[in-house]
Amino acid sequence: MNAAEIKYIDRIIERGYLKVGLPPYTTPPFYFNESSGELAGYDVEIIRNFANFLDVDVKFDRDSTSFNDLVRRSGANDFDMAIGKLGTTYARMSDAHPHEYMNFRHSILAKRKSIANLQGNIPDSDFARVLLNSNIKLGFIGRSAYDTYASALFPNAEKIGYENWDKCKEALFAGEVDGIYRDATEVKKIVYQEPAISLDYVPVLFEDIVDQKSIYLSTEANNDMASILDYYLSKQVSIKDDSEIIAEFPDFYKPNTDLPSKISKKGAS
Repeated sequence: MNAAEIKYIDRIIERGYLKVGLPPYTTPPFYFNESSGELAGYDVEIIRNFANFLDVDVKFDRDSTSFNDLVRRSGANDFDMAIGKLGTTYARMSDAHPHEYMNFRHSILAKRKSIANLQGNIPDSDFARVLLNSNIKLGFIGRSAYDTYASALFPNAEKIGYENWDKCKEALFAGEVDGIYRDATEVKKIVYQEPAISLDYVPVLFEDIVDQKSIYLSTEANNDMASILDYYLSKQVSIKDDSEIIAEFPDFYKPNTDLPSKISKKGAS
């Protein structure tokens, strides 16, 4: 490929690879390591295909300490862009520039008894408002978009940030919290993989509260790369919702036959 007229892209071409920040976690089907050790996933392929259009390779940086740290480092030019199912918040937009590529509903996996006690005779149409204003004990990944969302949307809840999603699930099944909060692809995955937990836990979907997932660029990168990235996303990547992702990657949402009762044995009271 010949040198580009845009300086930032020209530097990438001269370097021979795109530097991309990716979370330090494993979140299939978006980013994970196959049995061979090869990095794979929906987000990974989006970036690899974009790099192909620039005729360069990709090097992933997974050294960030949290989702928020990843976005901060993107804004600080530690890499050319960051991806990894990163939600869009005003705080993050003060660090880096978001480019939307997915749209997922907010969701909670909650104890059935907690939800039943809250709802009582309240109609389903009014329950979301009641839940948002309740004093539910809510767990989520600390220093993530859902940390920010919880503060804004659940003003009266007792909020607890955990190190990662596995710790959130452990806290729920140990009875430490009433519910855990993330997007619908992650909450539905638990229910699909472990159907037996439906006896004690229920997923709550917020139809009108959407988590916009974005690729983040620094100001310098955005000034020169926003047009080409937006063009690529509009032509090559349709904005998917949580239902479309689950339909496209059904193998990641089927019952977990390897550990059929691990979660249910930790079930709620």
